[in-house]
Amino acid sequence: MTWLAVLKSSICAAGAVQFHAMITDYVVPPNPPVSAPPFAPLYERLGGEAGITRLVKWFYARVRYEPEVEAIFREHVHDWPAHLRTIITFWVQVTGGPQRYAGGMGRHIFLQLRPEHYAVWLSVWERNCREVLPEREAAEMVALAH
Repeated sequence: MTWLAVLKSSICAAGAVQFHAMITDYVVPPNPPVSAPPFAPLYERLGGEAGITRLVKWFYARVRYEPEVEAIFREHVHDWPAHLRTIITFWVQVTGGPQRYAGGMGRHIFLQLRPEHYAVWLSVWERNCREVLPEREAAEMVALAH
């Protein structure tokens, strides 16, 4: 049985609450070292789209099961692959990569998000960045999220 099959069966058997505990207690292995020079744009220092994709996927694997925001994600995100592609495209552009993001932040207005929702999102984002990225790049990504 592959690790993915084991994970999927664990999710079904344990339910979302235990899955949340499994993934939030797991320390994400750092991104592979990038050979970009220190003066390179953040996008390059992150490892380009592949590095950003890894960062975003690990982040959403965690944050979507945080008790304070889980219901919001469950109610409003019905196509996770499409959502992840949109978010990855956003971060690619924000970090200096290709300018392909055509969305805006307007959809968030209708979600009735409260300060505690943002606090959870930012807390998980910061933890994820600090676990996955080198210190300098993590600090820059955390700053961009604020």
